Amino acid sequence: MKTRHKFTTYLLIVILPLIILSIIYWVHLERSIQKERQEQAEWTVTVYQEYIDQFIRETKANLELLSLSSSVLYMDNKKTELLMKWIKDTDSRYAGIYWLNRNGVSISGSNKNFNHYYLIEQNDLELAVKTQKAVVAGTKELYNPDYNYFSIFAPILNHDKKVQGFLLAHIRLDHMENILKILSPGQTFILETKDKTRILDRNAEGFTEHSKWVDVPLTEVDWKLSVKLPDKISTNNMNVFLMLVFFTFFFAHMIYTIVEELIIRRNAKNQKLLNERQKIEFVGTLAASTAHEIKNPLTGIKGLVQLLVEKHPEEQDQFYYSVIMKEIERINSIVSEFLILGKPMAQTLSIHDIRSIIAELRPIIESEARHFNIEVEWKIMKEPILVHCTKDQLKQVILNIAKNGFEAMEVGKKLRIRIHHENEWAKIMISDTGQGLSEKEIGKVFDPFYTSKKEGTGLGLFVCKRIIESFNGTIEFSSKPLNGTTVTISLPLIKDHH
Repeated sequence: MKTRHKFTTYLLIVILPLIILSIIYWVHLERSIQKERQEQAEWTVTVYQEYIDQFIRETKANLELLSLSSSVLYMDNKKTELLMKWIKDTDSRYAGIYWLNRNGVSISGSNKNFNHYYLIEQNDLELAVKTQKAVVAGTKELYNPDYNYFSIFAPILNHDKKVQGFLLAHIRLDHMENILKILSPGQTFILETKDKTRILDRNAEGFTEHSKWVDVPLTEVDWKLSVKLPDKISTNNMNVFLMLVFFTFFFAHMIYTIVEELIIRRNAKNQKLLNERQKIEFVGTLAASTAHEIKNPLTGIKGLVQLLVEKHPEEQDQFYYSVIMKEIERINSIVSEFLILGKPMAQTLSIHDIRSIIAELRPIIESEARHFNIEVEWKIMKEPILVHCTKDQLKQVILNIAKNGFEAMEVGKKLRIRIHHENEWAKIMISDTGQGLSEKEIGKVFDPFYTSKKEGTGLGLFVCKRIIESFNGTIEFSSKPLNGTTVTISLPLIKDHH
Protein backbone atom coordinates (compact mmCIF):
# COMPACT_ATOMS: atom_id res chain seq x y z
CA MET A 1 0.00 0.00 0.00
CA LYS A 2 2.87 2.38 0.87
CA THR A 3 4.63 1.62 -2.44
CA ARG A 4 1.38 2.21 -4.32
CA HIS A 5 0.94 5.55 -2.54
CA LYS A 6 4.48 6.61 -3.49
CA PHE A 7 3.93 5.59 -7.12
CA THR A 8 0.66 7.58 -7.26
CA THR A 9 2.36 10.64 -5.78
CA TYR A 10 5.29 10.34 -8.20
CA LEU A 11 2.86 9.94 -11.10
CA LEU A 12 0.85 13.04 -10.13
CA ILE A 13 3.78 15.30 -9.27
CA VAL A 14 6.50 14.22 -11.73
CA ILE A 15 5.28 12.11 -14.63
CA LEU A 16 1.96 13.77 -15.50
CA PRO A 17 3.27 17.39 -15.28
CA LEU A 18 6.29 16.37 -17.35
CA ILE A 19 4.10 14.81 -20.05
CA ILE A 20 1.58 17.67 -20.05
CA LEU A 21 4.22 20.43 -20.14
CA SER A 22 6.19 18.58 -22.80
CA ILE A 23 3.11 18.22 -25.00
CA ILE A 24 2.11 21.87 -24.48
CA TYR A 25 5.60 23.13 -25.24
CA TRP A 26 5.98 20.78 -28.21
CA VAL A 27 2.71 22.04 -29.72
CA HIS A 28 3.81 25.63 -29.05
CA LEU A 29 7.22 24.90 -30.54
CA GLU A 30 5.67 23.27 -33.61
CA ARG A 31 3.39 26.25 -34.16
CA SER A 32 6.24 28.72 -33.67
CA ILE A 33 8.48 26.78 -36.04
CA GLN A 34 5.68 26.41 -38.58
CA LYS A 35 5.02 30.15 -38.42
CA GLU A 36 8.72 30.91 -38.68
CA ARG A 37 9.13 28.56 -41.66
CA GLN A 38 6.05 30.02 -43.31
CA GLU A 39 7.33 33.56 -42.87
CA GLN A 40 10.78 32.56 -44.12
CA ALA A 41 9.35 30.83 -47.17
CA GLU A 42 7.06 33.78 -47.91
CA TRP A 43 9.98 36.19 -47.64
CA THR A 44 12.13 33.99 -49.90
CA VAL A 45 9.44 33.53 -52.56
CA THR A 46 8.82 37.29 -52.57
CA VAL A 47 12.54 38.02 -53.04
CA TYR A 48 12.78 35.37 -55.80
CA GLN A 49 9.66 36.68 -57.52
CA GLU A 50 10.91 40.25 -57.49
CA TYR A 51 14.29 39.19 -58.86
CA ILE A 52 12.92 36.95 -61.66
CA ASP A 53 10.32 39.53 -62.71
CA GLN A 54 12.96 42.25 -62.68
CA PHE A 55 15.36 40.01 -64.58
CA ILE A 56 12.80 39.21 -67.31
CA ARG A 57 11.57 42.83 -67.44
CA GLU A 58 15.11 44.11 -67.84
CA THR A 59 15.93 41.50 -70.52
CA LYS A 60 12.77 42.38 -72.45
CA ALA A 61 13.67 46.08 -72.33
CA ASN A 62 17.20 45.33 -73.54
CA LEU A 63 15.92 43.23 -76.47
CA GLU A 64 13.34 45.87 -77.43
CA LEU A 65 16.06 48.51 -77.43
CA LEU A 66 18.39 46.27 -79.48
CA SER A 67 15.60 45.48 -81.92
CA LEU A 68 15.24 49.20 -82.67
CA SER A 69 18.95 49.57 -83.37
CA SER A 70 19.06 46.28 -85.28
CA SER A 71 16.43 47.38 -87.81
CA VAL A 72 19.08 49.38 -89.67
CA LEU A 73 21.17 46.21 -90.10
CA TYR A 74 18.37 44.19 -91.65
CA MET A 75 19.67 41.73 -94.27
CA ASP A 76 23.32 42.58 -93.47
CA ASN A 77 24.26 39.16 -92.16
CA LYS A 78 27.90 39.86 -91.37
CA LYS A 79 27.26 42.96 -89.31
CA THR A 80 24.30 41.30 -87.65
CA GLU A 81 26.38 38.28 -86.65
CA LEU A 82 29.11 40.47 -85.19
CA LEU A 83 26.54 42.42 -83.21
CA MET A 84 24.99 39.21 -81.83
CA LYS A 85 28.35 37.82 -80.70
CA TRP A 86 29.27 41.10 -79.04
CA ILE A 87 26.02 41.19 -77.08
CA LYS A 88 26.47 37.55 -75.95
CA ASP A 89 30.05 38.10 -74.82
CA THR A 90 29.30 41.26 -72.83
CA ASP A 91 26.34 39.87 -70.80
CA SER A 92 26.59 36.46 -69.07
CA ARG A 93 22.83 35.99 -69.02
CA TYR A 94 22.76 35.22 -72.74
CA ALA A 95 23.42 31.74 -74.11
CA GLY A 96 22.96 33.09 -77.63
CA ILE A 97 21.48 35.97 -79.70
CA TYR A 98 19.77 35.34 -83.06
CA TRP A 99 18.22 37.26 -85.95
CA LEU A 100 14.99 35.66 -87.20
CA ASN A 101 12.91 36.35 -90.27
CA ARG A 102 9.19 37.09 -90.28
CA ASN A 103 8.38 33.35 -90.02
CA GLY A 104 10.62 32.74 -86.97
CA VAL A 105 13.49 31.06 -88.88
CA SER A 106 17.04 31.88 -87.73
CA ILE A 107 18.97 33.87 -90.35
CA SER A 108 22.14 34.61 -88.38
CA GLY A 109 23.37 34.78 -84.80
CA SER A 110 26.05 33.92 -82.26
CA ASN A 111 25.76 30.16 -82.96
CA LYS A 112 25.68 29.05 -86.62
CA ASN A 113 24.27 25.65 -85.61
CA PHE A 114 20.87 27.30 -85.16
CA ASN A 115 20.81 28.86 -88.65
CA HIS A 116 17.70 27.97 -90.69
CA TYR A 117 15.89 26.51 -87.59
CA TYR A 118 12.42 27.49 -86.47
CA LEU A 119 13.15 28.95 -83.05
CA ILE A 120 9.71 30.37 -82.24
CA GLU A 121 6.33 28.65 -81.99
CA GLN A 122 3.51 30.03 -84.16
CA ASN A 123 1.32 31.17 -81.24
CA ASP A 124 4.28 33.08 -79.70
CA LEU A 125 4.92 34.77 -83.10
CA GLU A 126 1.30 35.90 -83.33
CA LEU A 127 1.44 37.34 -79.76
CA ALA A 128 4.61 39.34 -80.51
CA VAL A 129 3.18 40.64 -83.84
CA LYS A 130 -0.05 41.65 -82.13
CA THR A 131 1.53 43.41 -79.11
CA GLN A 132 4.74 44.56 -80.88
CA LYS A 133 6.45 43.90 -77.53
CA ALA A 134 9.07 41.44 -76.34
CA VAL A 135 7.64 38.00 -75.48
CA VAL A 136 8.87 35.06 -73.37
CA ALA A 137 8.66 31.79 -75.28
CA GLY A 138 6.30 29.26 -73.73
CA THR A 139 8.69 26.37 -73.03
CA LYS A 140 12.22 25.67 -71.91
CA GLU A 141 14.72 24.83 -74.64
CA LEU A 142 17.17 21.91 -74.45
CA TYR A 143 19.47 22.40 -77.42
CA ASN A 144 22.65 23.04 -75.44
CA PRO A 145 24.07 20.04 -73.52
CA ASP A 146 25.98 22.25 -71.04
CA TYR A 147 23.15 24.37 -69.68
CA ASN A 148 19.43 24.91 -70.07
CA TYR A 149 17.84 28.14 -71.18
CA PHE A 150 14.58 29.75 -72.14
CA SER A 151 13.87 32.23 -74.94
CA ILE A 152 12.84 35.87 -75.02
CA PHE A 153 12.33 37.58 -78.38
CA ALA A 154 11.34 41.05 -79.55
CA PRO A 155 9.87 42.08 -82.96
CA ILE A 156 11.98 44.22 -85.33
CA LEU A 157 9.78 46.94 -86.81
CA ASN A 158 10.31 48.94 -89.98
CA HIS A 159 9.42 52.59 -90.48
CA ASP A 160 5.77 51.67 -91.00
CA LYS A 161 5.60 49.75 -87.69
CA LYS A 162 5.41 46.48 -89.59
CA VAL A 163 7.20 43.41 -88.23
CA GLN A 164 10.08 42.54 -90.55
CA GLY A 165 11.79 40.03 -88.24
CA PHE A 166 12.65 39.12 -84.68
CA LEU A 167 15.58 39.42 -82.30
CA LEU A 168 15.73 36.32 -80.06
CA ALA A 169 17.87 35.66 -76.98
CA HIS A 170 18.47 32.35 -75.23
CA ILE A 171 18.59 33.15 -71.49
CA ARG A 172 20.79 30.91 -69.38
CA LEU A 173 18.85 29.33 -66.50
CA ASP A 174 22.05 28.53 -64.59
CA HIS A 175 22.85 32.27 -64.53
CA MET A 176 19.47 33.00 -62.95
CA GLU A 177 19.80 30.01 -60.59
CA ASN A 178 23.19 31.20 -59.32
CA ILE A 179 21.72 34.58 -58.43
CA LEU A 180 18.85 32.90 -56.56
CA LYS A 181 21.35 30.78 -54.60
CA ILE A 182 23.13 33.93 -53.48
CA LEU A 183 19.87 35.55 -52.41
CA SER A 184 18.84 32.58 -50.21
CA PRO A 185 21.34 29.69 -49.94
CA GLY A 186 20.04 26.17 -49.45
CA GLN A 187 16.45 26.99 -50.38
CA THR A 188 14.34 24.47 -52.31
CA PHE A 189 12.28 26.01 -55.12
CA ILE A 190 10.56 25.17 -58.42
CA LEU A 191 9.80 27.42 -61.37
CA GLU A 192 7.26 26.02 -63.88
CA THR A 193 4.93 27.11 -66.64
CA LYS A 194 1.14 27.04 -66.50
CA ASP A 195 1.17 23.62 -68.22
CA LYS A 196 3.44 22.24 -65.42
CA THR A 197 6.61 22.28 -67.55
CA ARG A 198 9.47 22.76 -65.10
CA ILE A 199 11.69 25.67 -66.07
CA LEU A 200 13.98 25.57 -63.07
CA ASP A 201 14.31 23.66 -59.82
CA ARG A 202 16.77 23.34 -56.98
CA ASN A 203 17.00 20.59 -54.30
CA ALA A 204 13.54 19.42 -55.35
CA GLU A 205 14.39 15.80 -56.20
CA GLY A 206 13.15 14.26 -52.90
CA PHE A 207 10.02 16.29 -52.21
CA THR A 208 6.72 14.49 -51.62
CA GLU A 209 3.08 15.38 -51.98
CA HIS A 210 2.98 16.01 -48.21
CA SER A 211 5.65 18.70 -48.48
CA LYS A 212 4.38 22.23 -47.89
CA TRP A 213 5.05 24.94 -50.44
CA VAL A 214 4.44 28.66 -50.82
CA ASP A 215 3.32 29.48 -54.37
CA VAL A 216 3.30 32.84 -56.13
CA PRO A 217 2.66 33.75 -59.81
CA LEU A 218 5.13 35.87 -61.75
CA THR A 219 3.89 39.13 -63.22
CA GLU A 220 6.09 39.29 -66.33
CA VAL A 221 5.30 35.79 -67.56
CA ASP A 222 2.62 33.15 -66.94
CA TRP A 223 4.83 31.06 -64.67
CA LYS A 224 4.49 29.90 -61.07
CA LEU A 225 7.25 30.02 -58.49
CA SER A 226 7.09 27.61 -55.53
CA VAL A 227 9.33 27.68 -52.44
CA LYS A 228 9.32 24.71 -50.08
CA LEU A 229 8.99 24.98 -46.29
CA PRO A 230 11.69 23.03 -44.38
CA ASP A 231 10.49 19.63 -43.19
CA LYS A 232 12.74 19.02 -40.18
CA ILE A 233 12.99 20.81 -36.86
CA SER A 234 16.31 22.56 -36.34
CA THR A 235 18.88 21.22 -33.88
CA ASN A 236 18.68 24.41 -31.79
CA ASN A 237 14.92 24.06 -31.32
CA MET A 238 15.29 20.40 -30.39
CA ASN A 239 17.99 21.32 -27.85
CA VAL A 240 15.67 23.91 -26.30
CA PHE A 241 12.90 21.31 -26.08
CA LEU A 242 15.18 18.73 -24.45
CA MET A 243 16.45 21.33 -21.96
CA LEU A 244 12.85 22.19 -21.04
CA VAL A 245 12.06 18.50 -20.52
CA PHE A 246 15.17 18.09 -18.35
CA PHE A 247 14.48 21.14 -16.16
CA THR A 248 10.80 20.24 -15.87
CA PHE A 249 11.77 16.76 -14.71
CA PHE A 250 14.38 18.18 -12.34
CA PHE A 251 12.03 20.69 -10.65
CA ALA A 252 9.11 18.24 -10.61
CA HIS A 253 11.35 15.63 -8.98
CA MET A 254 12.57 18.21 -6.46
CA ILE A 255 8.95 19.13 -5.61
CA TYR A 256 8.14 15.42 -5.30
CA THR A 257 11.05 14.97 -2.87
CA ILE A 258 9.86 17.93 -0.78
CA VAL A 259 6.26 16.66 -0.77
CA GLU A 260 7.39 13.17 0.22
CA GLU A 261 9.48 14.64 3.03
CA LEU A 262 6.50 16.67 4.24
CA ILE A 263 4.25 13.60 4.07
CA ILE A 264 6.80 11.56 6.03
CA ARG A 265 7.09 14.29 8.67
CA ARG A 266 3.31 14.66 8.88
CA ASN A 267 2.87 10.91 9.25
CA ALA A 268 5.61 10.80 11.89
CA LYS A 269 3.96 13.68 13.76
CA ASN A 270 0.53 12.04 13.54
CA GLN A 271 2.01 8.76 14.71
CA LYS A 272 3.70 10.52 17.61
CA LEU A 273 0.43 12.24 18.57
CA LEU A 274 -1.39 8.94 18.29
CA ASN A 275 1.18 7.22 20.50
CA GLU A 276 0.98 10.03 23.05
CA ARG A 277 -2.81 9.95 22.99
CA GLN A 278 -2.80 6.21 23.51
CA LYS A 279 -0.25 6.59 26.28
CA ILE A 280 -2.30 9.29 27.99
CA GLU A 281 -5.48 7.25 27.64
CA PHE A 282 -3.75 4.24 29.16
CA VAL A 283 -2.15 6.26 31.95
CA GLY A 284 -5.42 8.14 32.50
CA THR A 285 -7.43 4.95 32.78
CA LEU A 286 -4.87 3.45 35.15
CA ALA A 287 -4.65 6.72 37.14
CA ALA A 288 -8.43 7.10 37.41
CA SER A 289 -8.94 3.54 38.61
CA THR A 290 -6.07 3.92 41.10
CA ALA A 291 -7.39 7.32 42.24
CA HIS A 292 -10.79 5.83 43.02
CA GLU A 293 -9.15 3.09 45.07
CA ILE A 294 -7.12 5.71 46.99
CA LYS A 295 -9.92 8.24 47.43
CA ASN A 296 -12.27 5.90 49.29
CA PRO A 297 -9.87 4.94 52.16
CA LEU A 298 -8.51 8.50 52.14
CA THR A 299 -11.99 9.82 52.97
CA GLY A 300 -12.16 7.41 55.90
CA ILE A 301 -8.73 8.45 57.16
CA LYS A 302 -9.68 12.12 56.92
CA GLY A 303 -12.87 11.54 58.92
CA LEU A 304 -11.00 9.63 61.67
CA VAL A 305 -8.31 12.36 61.88
CA GLN A 306 -11.04 14.99 62.32
CA LEU A 307 -12.45 12.92 65.25
CA LEU A 308 -8.98 12.77 66.82
CA VAL A 309 -8.63 16.52 66.42
CA GLU A 310 -11.78 17.00 68.49
CA LYS A 311 -10.80 14.31 71.05
CA HIS A 312 -7.22 15.51 71.69
CA PRO A 313 -7.14 19.31 72.01
CA GLU A 314 -3.54 19.40 73.29
CA GLU A 315 -1.35 21.82 71.32
CA GLN A 316 1.27 19.26 70.41
CA ASP A 317 -1.37 16.83 69.18
CA GLN A 318 -3.15 19.55 67.22
CA PHE A 319 0.12 20.37 65.45
CA TYR A 320 0.56 16.73 64.40
CA TYR A 321 -3.05 16.50 63.27
CA SER A 322 -2.72 19.69 61.19
CA VAL A 323 0.31 18.26 59.41
CA ILE A 324 -1.62 15.02 58.76
CA MET A 325 -4.64 16.98 57.39
CA LYS A 326 -2.41 19.08 55.21
CA GLU A 327 -0.81 15.99 53.69
CA ILE A 328 -4.23 14.38 53.25
CA GLU A 329 -5.36 17.50 51.32
CA ARG A 330 -2.25 17.31 49.16
CA ILE A 331 -2.92 13.63 48.42
CA ASN A 332 -6.55 14.49 47.68
CA SER A 333 -5.45 17.23 45.25
CA ILE A 334 -3.18 14.80 43.38
CA VAL A 335 -5.93 12.19 43.27
CA SER A 336 -8.35 14.79 41.86
CA GLU A 337 -5.87 15.59 39.07
CA PHE A 338 -5.63 11.87 38.32
CA LEU A 339 -9.43 11.68 38.07
CA ILE A 340 -9.56 14.60 35.60
CA LEU A 341 -6.72 13.01 33.62
CA GLY A 342 -8.60 9.77 33.26
CA LYS A 343 -12.25 10.68 32.73
CA PRO A 344 -13.73 12.38 29.63
CA MET A 345 -14.17 16.13 29.99
CA ALA A 346 -17.77 16.16 28.68
CA GLN A 347 -19.84 18.07 31.20
CA THR A 348 -22.69 20.51 31.59
CA LEU A 349 -21.49 24.08 31.07
CA SER A 350 -23.20 27.15 32.47
CA ILE A 351 -23.02 30.84 31.63
CA HIS A 352 -20.84 32.75 34.07
CA ASP A 353 -19.42 36.25 34.28
CA ILE A 354 -15.65 35.94 34.60
CA ARG A 355 -15.62 39.04 36.83
CA SER A 356 -17.76 37.17 39.40
CA ILE A 357 -15.44 34.17 39.36
CA ILE A 358 -12.43 36.46 39.82
CA ALA A 359 -14.24 38.25 42.69
CA GLU A 360 -14.57 34.90 44.49
CA LEU A 361 -10.95 33.97 43.77
CA ARG A 362 -9.42 37.34 44.64
CA PRO A 363 -9.19 36.78 48.43
CA ILE A 364 -7.55 33.38 47.92
CA ILE A 365 -5.04 34.73 45.40
CA GLU A 366 -4.28 37.76 47.63
CA SER A 367 -3.72 35.40 50.56
CA GLU A 368 -1.33 33.25 48.50
CA ALA A 369 0.47 36.41 47.34
CA ARG A 370 1.03 37.55 50.95
CA HIS A 371 2.39 34.10 51.75
CA PHE A 372 4.99 34.48 48.96
CA ASN A 373 5.44 38.20 49.70
CA ILE A 374 4.32 39.04 46.15
CA GLU A 375 2.24 42.01 45.00
CA VAL A 376 -0.80 41.42 42.76
CA GLU A 377 -1.94 44.04 40.24
CA TRP A 378 -5.53 43.69 38.99
CA LYS A 379 -6.94 45.16 35.79
CA ILE A 380 -10.56 44.11 35.21
CA MET A 381 -12.93 45.81 32.78
CA LYS A 382 -16.31 47.04 34.08
CA GLU A 383 -18.59 45.46 31.44
CA PRO A 384 -19.85 41.88 31.95
CA ILE A 385 -17.70 39.16 30.35
CA LEU A 386 -19.93 36.15 29.85
CA VAL A 387 -18.61 32.70 28.91
CA HIS A 388 -19.70 29.06 28.99
CA CYS A 389 -17.74 27.17 31.63
CA THR A 390 -17.79 25.15 34.83
CA LYS A 391 -17.08 27.67 37.58
CA ASP A 392 -15.12 25.44 39.94
CA GLN A 393 -12.89 24.11 37.15
CA LEU A 394 -12.17 27.60 35.78
CA LYS A 395 -11.29 28.65 39.36
CA GLN A 396 -8.94 25.67 39.54
CA VAL A 397 -7.20 26.74 36.32
CA ILE A 398 -6.76 30.41 37.34
CA LEU A 399 -5.58 29.50 40.83
CA ASN A 400 -3.11 26.92 39.48
CA ILE A 401 -1.56 29.39 37.02
CA ALA A 402 -1.40 32.18 39.61
CA LYS A 403 0.30 29.82 42.07
CA ASN A 404 2.84 28.83 39.37
CA GLY A 405 3.54 32.54 38.89
CA PHE A 406 4.12 33.07 42.61
CA GLU A 407 6.53 30.13 42.73
CA ALA A 408 8.45 31.43 39.70
CA MET A 409 9.11 34.90 41.21
CA GLU A 410 11.39 36.22 43.89
CA VAL A 411 10.20 38.13 46.94
CA GLY A 412 8.92 41.63 46.17
CA LYS A 413 8.03 40.95 42.52
CA LYS A 414 4.63 41.65 40.97
CA LEU A 415 1.97 39.40 39.40
CA ARG A 416 -0.40 41.10 36.92
CA ILE A 417 -3.90 39.76 36.20
CA ARG A 418 -5.86 41.38 33.37
CA ILE A 419 -9.45 40.50 32.41
CA HIS A 420 -10.88 41.92 29.15
CA HIS A 421 -12.41 40.89 25.84
CA GLU A 422 -10.98 41.14 22.35
CA ASN A 423 -13.13 40.64 19.24
CA GLU A 424 -15.09 37.43 19.89
CA TRP A 425 -12.99 36.21 22.81
CA ALA A 426 -12.85 36.74 26.53
CA LYS A 427 -9.23 37.06 27.69
CA ILE A 428 -7.67 36.19 31.06
CA MET A 429 -3.99 37.22 31.04
CA ILE A 430 -1.75 36.30 33.99
CA SER A 431 1.80 37.70 33.79
CA ASP A 432 4.63 37.08 36.22
CA THR A 433 8.01 38.81 36.40
CA GLY A 434 10.07 35.71 37.06
CA GLN A 435 12.97 34.10 35.22
CA GLY A 436 10.87 33.15 32.19
CA LEU A 437 10.98 30.03 30.03
CA SER A 438 12.96 29.00 26.98
CA GLU A 439 11.26 27.99 23.72
CA LYS A 440 12.09 24.37 24.44
CA GLU A 441 10.46 24.58 27.89
CA ILE A 442 7.35 26.31 26.48
CA GLY A 443 6.96 23.44 24.03
CA LYS A 444 6.78 20.96 26.92
CA VAL A 445 4.72 22.80 29.57
CA PHE A 446 1.51 21.01 28.59
CA ASP A 447 3.08 17.56 28.35
CA PRO A 448 1.75 15.19 31.03
CA PHE A 449 4.20 14.46 33.86
CA TYR A 450 6.57 17.23 32.74
CA THR A 451 7.59 19.56 35.58
CA SER A 452 10.48 21.85 36.39
CA LYS A 453 9.65 21.83 40.12
CA LYS A 454 11.33 19.65 42.70
CA GLU A 455 7.91 18.66 43.94
CA GLY A 456 4.92 18.12 41.68
CA THR A 457 3.24 15.56 39.47
CA GLY A 458 3.61 17.44 36.18
CA LEU A 459 -0.15 17.15 35.63
CA GLY A 460 -1.25 20.66 36.66
CA LEU A 461 -0.90 22.49 33.34
CA PHE A 462 -1.96 19.43 31.36
CA VAL A 463 -5.20 19.33 33.38
CA CYS A 464 -5.61 23.12 32.93
CA LYS A 465 -5.28 22.76 29.18
CA ARG A 466 -7.76 19.92 29.11
CA ILE A 467 -10.29 21.91 31.15
CA ILE A 468 -9.99 25.04 28.95
CA GLU A 469 -10.31 22.99 25.76
CA SER A 470 -13.49 21.44 27.18
CA PHE A 471 -14.83 25.04 27.28
CA ASN A 472 -13.88 25.40 23.53
CA GLY A 473 -11.11 27.79 24.51
CA THR A 474 -7.34 27.96 24.27
CA ILE A 475 -4.47 28.48 26.70
CA GLU A 476 -1.14 29.85 25.49
CA PHE A 477 2.27 30.58 27.00
CA SER A 478 4.55 33.40 25.86
CA SER A 479 7.86 33.91 27.59
CA LYS A 480 11.46 34.98 27.23
CA PRO A 481 14.26 34.09 29.63
CA LEU A 482 14.71 36.74 32.38
CA ASN A 483 11.60 38.64 31.17
CA GLY A 484 8.82 36.68 32.85
CA THR A 485 5.96 34.61 31.48
CA THR A 486 2.46 35.49 30.31
CA VAL A 487 -0.34 32.91 30.23
CA THR A 488 -3.33 33.85 28.06
CA ILE A 489 -6.63 32.01 28.50
CA SER A 490 -9.12 32.67 25.65
CA LEU A 491 -12.76 31.63 25.90
CA PRO A 492 -15.58 32.22 23.38
CA LEU A 493 -17.43 35.38 24.37
CA ILE A 494 -21.24 35.34 24.77
CA LYS A 495 -22.63 38.66 23.53
CA ASP A 496 -26.39 38.27 23.24
CA HIS A 497 -27.71 36.84 26.49
CA HIS A 498 -31.02 37.71 28.09
